[in-house]
Amino acid sequence: MKKAFRHFVAVAALLAASVAPAAAQDDPDMFDILLTYINEEQSTALTRLQEDIAKGEKLVSQAETMDKTTQKFFDSSKKGKQKKGEKKSAEQKSLRIKAQKYYLKSYEQLYEIYKAVLDEAQFEYQADQASAEDLMIQAETALQECSTKFDPYGKLGQKSLETKPYNTLKNDMAACKQKCISAGNNCYEALKLLADQTEKKKREAAAEQNYWNQTVQTNTIDSYNGYIVRYPSGRYVADAKKRIANLQQSMARTKRVTSDDPNEGLAYRIQILADKSQWNPNKIKRLYRGNLKVDETEREGFYKYWIGCFRSYAEAQAAEQSMHLKESFIVCFYNGVQIHITEAQEIESRLED
Repeated sequence: MKKAFRHFVAVAALLAASVAPAAAQDDPDMFDILLTYINEEQSTALTRLQEDIAKGEKLVSQAETMDKTTQKFFDSSKKGKQKKGEKKSAEQKSLRIKAQKYYLKSYEQLYEIYKAVLDEAQFEYQADQASAEDLMIQAETALQECSTKFDPYGKLGQKSLETKPYNTLKNDMAACKQKCISAGNNCYEALKLLADQTEKKKREAAAEQNYWNQTVQTNTIDSYNGYIVRYPSGRYVADAKKRIANLQQSMARTKRVTSDDPNEGLAYRIQILADKSQWNPNKIKRLYRGNLKVDETEREGFYKYWIGCFRSYAEAQAAEQSMHLKESFIVCFYNGVQIHITEAQEIESRLED
């Protein structure tokens, strides 16, 4: 049965490709994707409906072969010959109607298999479940539209077939077939949302880990609170809260450090430059002509240059304004770790002289 199944998968895939835009080559088609989810009974039904689709293709191929002999009547400008062509093409019309009957029945069964699988599925993401439900509604609508369009043709007798315009019938059958394939593609996209959830969870876990790594590197109360807001049920929420408590404890009222070492206690510094390229000392001297030592550090792909070590924001602000530098600004540190200005000012408010 597996050999036959693979054969009909290939036939059905060719059918879809002949009428609808090709899917990405590395994506499973609307039949293969079901194999992970269906039971033996559904698998048997899937094989049968693919056999029916293949029968429909065979009937259409027969009609196309016969078209070559009747086309000359339709190419004629004489109404009599065209009328004769309509009569002679009655068998082709019947073949195309039978083919579409196979298509409609098969895709309706395919829809039911997909629906049964999705009704039992457990989605991790509500948005994906809503999208899947919407896709299945679209699939059902397409099949209903196909059924409505096909219904009058299913009731045609022999005399009606002889007079029914062949081109109109072919176009209508092609439109019905397209709606069937569109329904199948919508079902496939709905189930693919479920199948993709494992990879989606991996990507989200990697994104959270990257965000946490950056948070730890920043190591501020604001950054840890930011992590908690973004990932309220995240892996590191407990750790973030613990780190916040430790930082708050370290910010308790302490004596103000008075040394010139910027790595001790609270320190404000003036950043005079940040560039992706390293500056040589002579070039820096042309930018800053003061007496304060210029310290260079490389962070986040930039070379940054800082001067001064001020123990209050007001002092640092006054010094910066007196230098009249074009692109300078104040940066804050606590025990050598760069922190946000709001945290620095909160720490400063707790310091005692």
